[in-house]
Amino acid sequence: MKKIFYLLLAIAFCISCNNNTSDKKSELKSTTLKLNWIYTGSFAPEALSAKEFSGKNNLNLSIEPGGQGKDPLKLVGDNEFGAAAADEILRANDKGGDFVIIGVINYNSPACFISLKKENIKSPKDFEGKKIGILPFGSTGLIYKILLKKAGVDASKVKEITVYPDLKVFLSGTHQVQPAFIYDETVSLDLEGIEYNVVEPKDYGVVFKGPCYFTTYKTIKNNPELVQSFINTMASGMNDAILNPVKAATALKWLSQDINENRELKVWQKGLEYYRGYNNKPLTSDTASWKEMIAELKSFNEIKSEPDLNKILNFSFINQYYKMK
Repeated sequence: MKKIFYLLLAIAFCISCNNNTSDKKSELKSTTLKLNWIYTGSFAPEALSAKEFSGKNNLNLSIEPGGQGKDPLKLVGDNEFGAAAADEILRANDKGGDFVIIGVINYNSPACFISLKKENIKSPKDFEGKKIGILPFGSTGLIYKILLKKAGVDASKVKEITVYPDLKVFLSGTHQVQPAFIYDETVSLDLEGIEYNVVEPKDYGVVFKGPCYFTTYKTIKNNPELVQSFINTMASGMNDAILNPVKAATALKWLSQDINENRELKVWQKGLEYYRGYNNKPLTSDTASWKEMIAELKSFNEIKSEPDLNKILNFSFINQYYKMK
């Protein structure tokens, strides 16, 4: 009887251990991703990631939209994540922040400059003698300065006026060139049947990164498993969104019922090339290509000190994701 008793006790103990292990595996790690703008088609991958891949990576992921007055660099705390322009993250760190870039959403910045086709503005040199819109916030103002320098534009022949991302004002004729995102304002013009030209800075040697995922250094140090789960989730969603644009746009509708699914699908489709990553691996990047952008930031006094790229850029998590695929 004693042997049977101890045998049953051992079995019960094993079952209990297995149940505890199962419970630990099933415990979801909760976190929040804070975006840098309102919901648009450019965030279709985030929606798909949260909807279909977060649970598979043991993550309970909440997504918060941004907008004017909502700076993720001021809102993201430990064990949270944000999406912000690469140069804005570098500026924040230059002022004492401890943020780490863990994934590059747009390997090249999607900032561009649009003009109505009738203006015949096809290159930066054509900016001379024209009124150019300058946004008072964001990265496009700096990209514009770098573009003029790279293309040899005589800045004294350009009239700059402060504008906002409002195409109605642009279309009223107040200025000839409007700063834009290649996959946003252009879609609005397409839907209106308005013909336009686009100047893309990357075509003129401007090396500038776009939005990135980031977190705090403390999070990486104390909770690397959370970071890996987050990156696995976002990379899976991004890859799936690239392969299945309609599915991604549908997921965005799941995230926000207010969006125009037809328009935002076009936004996502138009921006696909900007999301394919380094060597066609979404969210990846090399380190060397950041050096020119940093040199430009320093030359325009946007940052004062040389950033430690080995600390600010941490691509070990995204590299591990592709290693395990």
